[in-house]
Amino acid sequence: MKKSILNLGKALKKADQKQINGGASCNTYSGPGCYGIDNGFCGSCRDYHTLPAEHQPCVLVSINCFSI
Repeated sequence: MKKSILNLGKALKKADQKQINGGASCNTYSGPGCYGIDNGFCGSCRDYHTLPAEHQPCVLVSINCFSI
């Protein structure tokens, strides 16, 4: 158990990062870092859904932005 917990913080290789982000680089994203969170700095849920698909994994988004 201890070993698996320690491995959670393991650094990812660039190939692993590309797989997680769908091949996109989050370094090219230049918008707000969060959506649907009411703190005065975040974009709206509507703004989130208009982001290109390759940028959506690069931001923090509220669960409220998705229909359940």
